[in-house]
Amino acid sequence: MANIESYVQPRRLYRYRSLKDLDREMDAIKSGYLYCSPYMNLNDPMEGLFTSSRLLKESADYRAIRAAIRDNKARIGVCSFSEVYDHELMWAHYADQFQGICVAYSLTLLLKALGDDVSFVRMYYDEMVPTIYRTNKDSIQLAKMVLSYKNYKWLYEREWRMFAGLGKAYYHDRACVTRVYLGSRIEPDDRKRVVNALKRLRIETRDMSIDKYFISFEDTDS
Repeated sequence: MANIESYVQPRRLYRYRSLKDLDREMDAIKSGYLYCSPYMNLNDPMEGLFTSSRLLKESADYRAIRAAIRDNKARIGVCSFSEVYDHELMWAHYADQFQGICVAYSLTLLLKALGDDVSFVRMYYDEMVPTIYRTNKDSIQLAKMVLSYKNYKWLYEREWRMFAGLGKAYYHDRACVTRVYLGSRIEPDDRKRVVNALKRLRIETRDMSIDKYFISFEDTDS
């Protein structure tokens, strides 16, 4: 029987963040945690939808399987990342229209620092919602599979998703944060607070520069 193997993983993953609650964002970096939300709080109203195969619908335990998947979906915490830090739409949609930040994480260090109950998955994009078939997978695995699908219109996000318990998933090692990128529209006071806070944590920052339709990042001047 053939296997599916993955030989490549990104060196870094990125979190686009608004600074509307700046203290919370700085505390997450300082305290070393990632916040995992219930899937119902995500911005895509189609998150978690699925359909069932004909054979599954005809099985005696169909309703119990669907209920177990639904219940497990509600217990799974989701934390979203992107493979890229310089995507204009991501800055507009998730970093408060370029007023926020993008936090770079070392995936290798995160994998070492996070608990055994935490897993990462690269999102699968399709035109159809996932279908649940008769399978030996348990309801937790099926719930994670359902939450690993998104409509292909979201493909530009190049999302990786972390599954953990609801709430804070601690990694504690500040070295997991390798750099923080600052949006071009960040408020001067917010910029100063972020740069000073991260300097104390020995985390480097980069300022965004825009040239026509291209964005780049330069070393931050304190």
